[in-house]
Amino acid sequence: MSESTSATTERILSTATRQTRRRVIGSGLLAIVGVVSGGVALRSVAGTVSAAWWTAGAVLVVGGLWAYTYVHAAENAHTSEWGDGERVSYETLGAPTAVTLTRGVLVAGIAGLAGIAALGAASDWVAWVAALAYGVAVVLDVLDGFLARRLNRVTELGGRLDTAVDAFGLLVAPLTAVVLGELPWWYLSVGVARYLFVAGLWWRGRTGRPTFDLPPRTSRRVLAGLQMTVVPIALAPGVADEWMPLVAALAAMGLLLGFGRDWLYVSGRIDAETATPRTAPTKD
Repeated sequence: MSESTSATTERILSTATRQTRRRVIGSGLLAIVGVVSGGVALRSVAGTVSAAWWTAGAVLVVGGLWAYTYVHAAENAHTSEWGDGERVSYETLGAPTAVTLTRGVLVAGIAGLAGIAALGAASDWVAWVAALAYGVAVVLDVLDGFLARRLNRVTELGGRLDTAVDAFGLLVAPLTAVVLGELPWWYLSVGVARYLFVAGLWWRGRTGRPTFDLPPRTSRRVLAGLQMTVVPIALAPGVADEWMPLVAALAAMGLLLGFGRDWLYVSGRIDAETATPRTAPTKD
């Protein structure tokens, strides 16, 4: 690639990133206005204090998600797997990413409900709203992936946001269920597991130890989807309460064992002789 072509490509990418960031700012402001409006409406149902807690928690999560999107706006692109591997950048977020961000707003609302539950003023309506909100978020999780493939808008940014929203949803939704007494405290390990896994990878890189690529496994998606099915059912008061301890235990055990197996792979304890290091060991 010539220097002039490279410069032109960089300029196009820069322009696309700026346009994406403008749209992130605009949609973020709309999301915050929507959350604040929801908090105002909630006052008549939950009272001023609970509504304030809900609004604060939800706005904090929405603000964090949109800031994360803004920082990674340059990833609103994909690299073709055919031909010369051309990188295509987009100036708009696209429908799939919009759906993912909508899921993020729902998760933010659940985080606010966890705040209400922590005040001790929650009733069954909080659990039902959390169950419905998380259930809708799970359905949208299927939809954004379908749209990305259908519209040929599979982007690095979309994949990053999808993973982030999934992980945070599996943290705050079980937390809400635990605070409400619908799930045992140990189920929080499901939400914490991925963050510990990522922290472990960071620590290995920090200390100069190699990490290895994970082999593809459908079971990872299946186990995560199982949690996304269990949690909204657990949140719903009076629904499968008798069976939930056993179901939750089996689901959590499967996911945690999966993370344990994957750690053995990325740390080289399994197939270390044939696996290729993902990153070369470096020391600061």
